[in-house]
Formats: sequence, structure tokens, C-alpha cells
Amino acid sequence: MASNVQDRSKPGTRPLTRLTMAAAAMGLFLAGYYWGNQYRRGDSTPLAIAGVLIRPAYPLPEFALRDGTDRPFTTKDFAGRWTLLSFGDPNQASGRRVVTRMIEVHNRLAGDPDLQEKLLLALVTPRRDPASDLRRWSPALTFLSGETEEIQGLRAALGMPARETTATADQTPPCYLIGPAGRLLALFPDAQTPAAIASDLVAIAAHADSPSPTDDG
Repeated sequence: MASNVQDRSKPGTRPLTRLTMAAAAMGLFLAGYYWGNQYRRGDSTPLAIAGVLIRPAYPLPEFALRDGTDRPFTTKDFAGRWTLLSFGDPNQASGRRVVTRMIEVHNRLAGDPDLQEKLLLALVTPRRDPASDLRRWSPALTFLSGETEEIQGLRAALGMPARETTATADQTPPCYLIGPAGRLLALFPDAQTPAAIASDLVAIAAHADSPSPTDDG
């Protein structure tokens, strides 16, 4: 009898994990919605995007990772450019979906070459040896890896579960926009299309030309 009860409890772990992820995403959504509304009240030209606008821009904690050439990558490397960041293993289907999605966003910015040139695509991965063919997909793409604690800390700061679970491994994680000052500006859910993300990036970058006190410029 005891073993039967234990077996029945196992399927409940997946809904619980999904609930945790949903709660974290909802927390970021509500924070972005609240501060976005506060921001709009004080601005005659409100910024409206399809994704979740984070206001005020959220400063990321210090972290230390390494890029694909084994050079150090820290929060200072966000300075002066836009970064579209996500998480995943490029040797897994979910990781490849993230890579494909980010590259498509980059390609859709061809009409804004200045923004396209300043956009870095960063995939944080637990692997130190991502598939070599992926490195040739786009010169704007870089893979970041490091100690487990560093990756977990960054995931937690962005509202993601600190550790990837079996339930989350099959899901495509959201993309995060980091501004030139190294702060989180927006969250793009997995359901948002690359075309919509690219449109949001153009709008946010254009708005940054005349920033408010809470903007990332």
C-alpha cells in the first residue's frame, strides 16, 4: 500500500513545477504591468509593446560567465549594446528552438541596421562545448557558460527556476532584453513571435533616444 501511494504522488511534481514557473512569470508580468502604467501616466508618448515592459528597468546582479572563446563575460559586457538573452542547451531540441528564434529576431532587424549591429544574442547554457555548427549560424550569437551557482543566480534574478527540471526542459524559455546600461527592460514570452519581438526592440530602442528617468539609455 505504501508503495502505491508513493507512485501516485510522482505525477503531481510536473503540475507543481509548471505552477511555480507560471507564478514566477506572472510576478514579472505584474511588475512590468504596474510600472509600465506608472511610466505611462508621466509620459505623453507611452511606450506600448507586445511583450512585458519592465519599469523601472531592473538592474541585474553581478555574475561571472565565460563566452564561446573562453573569455570572461560579466555585467560590464552588456554596456553600450542591446542584448537578447535566453537559456537552453543548444544540443537539445528546446535549446535549438531558442537559438532559431533569436536569430530570426536578429534577421528581422535588417531594416534597422544600426540596431541590428548593436544587438547581441546570448544563450546561457550549462554546456561548455555547444554544437560547433551552431556557432556559424550568426556572428551575433554567443554562448555563455560557467559555474552552476552563477547560472542559477542569473536564472533566479530573471524569475526563472534556479534549476532546470524535467518538466521545464521541454519548454521554450522566454527571451529577455538587456539594455545598454545592463538592466532588464523587457520579457518576451515563448508564445511571442520573432516578428513581434523585433518590432518591440525597434520601439524600445527608439524610445531610448529620449529616455525618462526610469529608462535605460
